[in-house]
Amino acid sequence: MAKKVVISESTVTAGQLKDLFRMIDDGTIGFYEMKSILENPNKFTKNEKTGLAVTIVRAINILGASKVFTLQQANEVWGINTVNMVPIVRYSEKTLREVAEANKKGEADWRLVYIVGSTLLKQRKIIGTNQNQQPCFYKNNDWYTKDKEKFWAEKKPETAGNYHLINFKGLFGGLNYQNQEIEIQKFGNNFERTNPHVFGEAILAIFKISGERIAENWYHRSSVLGAGRDRVSVGGFDAEGLRVNNVWVDFAYDNLRVSLFRISCFLNPVTFKRRG
Repeated sequence: MAKKVVISESTVTAGQLKDLFRMIDDGTIGFYEMKSILENPNKFTKNEKTGLAVTIVRAINILGASKVFTLQQANEVWGINTVNMVPIVRYSEKTLREVAEANKKGEADWRLVYIVGSTLLKQRKIIGTNQNQQPCFYKNNDWYTKDKEKFWAEKKPETAGNYHLINFKGLFGGLNYQNQEIEIQKFGNNFERTNPHVFGEAILAIFKISGERIAENWYHRSSVLGAGRDRVSVGGFDAEGLRVNNVWVDFAYDNLRVSLFRISCFLNPVTFKRRG
């Protein structure tokens, strides 16, 4: 006769077990997550505010395939080595559902994009400036390739090698930099201007996979300062090529907008500092 095993003070309910199997079935918990749970149960203790980070399968189910650019697609575009890489989406299901709802309402264009971490200089070298081979960089726009700009132009994004939630809507046009900052702060501490290298990599990669041009008639004004103390802005991505401009902070043009990056609560705080 089989023995019945009872775990003292267990808080696991039948409903929670049912939810566990649901997450395994729909991809919220994948092979690597399940392996980690079995090897180190406490590692995946659920945070009541954020929930578990999800798998890419679950992310696609929530956001839709057209709003997700995967590690495998990044490999197609940039030729990175994906051997032994575990592509964990460092956002909770709650966060993904929130941004998916904003997309549905037309308030935003949130996409989940795997970012390799190429700088704009490296992207320009790989993509080139030949207009007959799309996409390309705008040839007569090379100020950021000069030695005096190396201090930022060669600086790899700190969040590289992760999935990024980026809003490509293009917000706060017609405001100067300081007033744009006021609007960003209304979103809370989990939102930043997208790094210019990340923005460039993302829109180039999306074009390579889908042919869609993001920021064709506007620029993302970043927080990065060039040697002349102007803000690095990326966009104007038409058939002539992607442009990288240096913009005086007080300019308030409609085409100078903001792409927001949603900071992941799962990112290592040692390597990424939040606002404020």
